[in-house]
Amino acid sequence: MNLSARQVLMLRLLLKFGKMDIETLSQKMEVSERTIFREVSSINEYFQKKQICISMKKSILTVDGTKKDIEKLQYLLLEIPGRFLLTPKQRILFIASQLLLADDVCKSAFFSYQLGITEGAVSMLMNHIEQWLRGKGLTLHRKRGYGIAVDGTEWTKRNALVTLIYEYKPIDQLLAFFYGVQDDQVLQYFFNSQFGKHTLQTAKAILDLVPQKQTDDIIYLTSLLHTMISVKKMLAGCPISLPEDFVRKVWSLESHDFCVKLQEFLNQQGLPANDYEIAYIAVHLPANYRLEANRRFQGLNVTVDSLTKEVLEEVQAVLKNEVAHDSHLLTSVSQDLGLAIYRADMGIHIKNSLLKQVQEHYGVLFKTVDRACKLVFSKYNLQFSPDEIGVITMEIGSALETKSYIERSISILIVCPNGLFASHILYNKLKNIARVNDSITIASLKEWSAAPRAYDLIISTVAIQLDNRNNSTVLVVSQFLSDDDIARIHKSIDQIRSQVGNTSLQWLPSPQSFKAPYGVLEKKLIDDMFCQLTLRTIPIGTFTDMIQKISEELSQNGIVSKPEEIVRLILQREKTGSVVIPGTHVSLLHVRSDLVSTPFVGVYRLQGETIMRGIGFAREPVDTFLIMLARSKESPVILEKMGNISVALIEDQEFTEILRTGSFEEIKKKFMKILAE
Repeated sequence: MNLSARQVLMLRLLLKFGKMDIETLSQKMEVSERTIFREVSSINEYFQKKQICISMKKSILTVDGTKKDIEKLQYLLLEIPGRFLLTPKQRILFIASQLLLADDVCKSAFFSYQLGITEGAVSMLMNHIEQWLRGKGLTLHRKRGYGIAVDGTEWTKRNALVTLIYEYKPIDQLLAFFYGVQDDQVLQYFFNSQFGKHTLQTAKAILDLVPQKQTDDIIYLTSLLHTMISVKKMLAGCPISLPEDFVRKVWSLESHDFCVKLQEFLNQQGLPANDYEIAYIAVHLPANYRLEANRRFQGLNVTVDSLTKEVLEEVQAVLKNEVAHDSHLLTSVSQDLGLAIYRADMGIHIKNSLLKQVQEHYGVLFKTVDRACKLVFSKYNLQFSPDEIGVITMEIGSALETKSYIERSISILIVCPNGLFASHILYNKLKNIARVNDSITIASLKEWSAAPRAYDLIISTVAIQLDNRNNSTVLVVSQFLSDDDIARIHKSIDQIRSQVGNTSLQWLPSPQSFKAPYGVLEKKLIDDMFCQLTLRTIPIGTFTDMIQKISEELSQNGIVSKPEEIVRLILQREKTGSVVIPGTHVSLLHVRSDLVSTPFVGVYRLQGETIMRGIGFAREPVDTFLIMLARSKESPVILEKMGNISVALIEDQEFTEILRTGSFEEIKKKFMKILAE
């Protein structure tokens, strides 16, 4: 058929869904509605002699024709090569995925041939790919006569590839494809060309080695994608390389039995049983990341539970609700944050398919949780994606709604014109449906009509006309309450309680500021922290030597006692995860200890630069340390201020530049502004 790729895609979508409105079709095809009209006209002109056309009624498009002609069209479209079905965005991601999987330089001519587009079109796509990769911490190198390659660690490339796949198609369609419940030619073309059927089958078999436990579909899919990438690399003879201590740690934990079982399976499949790849797969097992988050904070005088409590206290300050004292909520949120901490530290991405609904349903609560997590965890250089924040928001939101539902009492009015005895028959039956703290009032029709007022629910044996000002729910029932009447009452009461819970979350105050009330002592601590603000330049050396020099100076100034212990804590902090703010050349070193006499913030510039571990296993250059010290049981106000400083490191690019190159007066001015927020 002499149709363009765009026209083929349009016909396939319309035939797949039966009908589709213009707005939805334009979104799926990533083109304007004007383009849709133009393509419809071209398609109809092409098919004018074949008794097939696209008709439009009230902005709804359908493919019309005889059953035989439409079946023939569907057959012909199935024969169209998969590359013609890709949207512009999918073309970008399709090429980017191959660059991320490649172990050698790629040529633009190959992509031109593969997708049936010009090399000029490939070049334009590369501009988008370069920008996309930059956002993932990777660099695209393009050089005429040399080719195209992605620069970055293998770990970062793999994480970016999983993120890319989640952008390629909606999560429900990915799951349906992998579970084999839905055919999708676009996904089939993508995975067959990028990985091959053997890779997918092998990856599924590997996950079948894990003891069967109920697991979340999204986490299973994330594990499957990482395992597919690992198998692909092993088949290509290009396994990942990981730090030896990391690999030993994985093998020494409870994942050891799985690692041995996986090694035997790989040998049976004729695949090289590389210890690095085995460790890589093990840490991505479904719903069970083997390196628990508490290990990250071991020796730092904090636990995941204590940090979770800080988050809930920040949320509580806005909600005016005692969420921080709910032990069940603390446990469940701590479990969620434990996984989120590990994933953030390792650069592992998950997909929350309900993110959009969570943001719409909980509104300000989502922003409140996001801000609270930034204040608490940015001090440890941990940034959570919106998907992770969505999971935590759902946990807190569900608990709040349940609590509101349980505690909420409602007002019920019984209106019965058949006398007091008849009214009490209804009253006694309603008492068995309502809760003890619900109020039930009886009134005759005359009494209520003389002085009508709003109730949550009005149960009446006669029809009642309400004016627009009365928000009551009215149910007309029989005198003796039939089974259907009782079911309707139960449903109405549940809806009323649920609506109250939802409304309470929609009308929260703005989370722009988390200002905690503080008095003279807290104000003095903030002033002292600002007055002791330090800017120093230190000679380059080993990380241990530089930290020792800083600690000895802090000891001489009375900020800390036992400087050797402060050195140990900072070294422990650096070993447990990245302390580098990505792409800034700034390292944030934050510890809490009873050896700290007063809260302290200091800026230390290096006479040169040192290379430190970034997110995952990336290596980043650093020329500035920002040191933040707090006591073990620090004032919430001080922790909030330090949180504001660490959030600014992430959100304010000017701040990191001032730390690196600004004068002491510029640094003081910036800190004054941050501490005043």
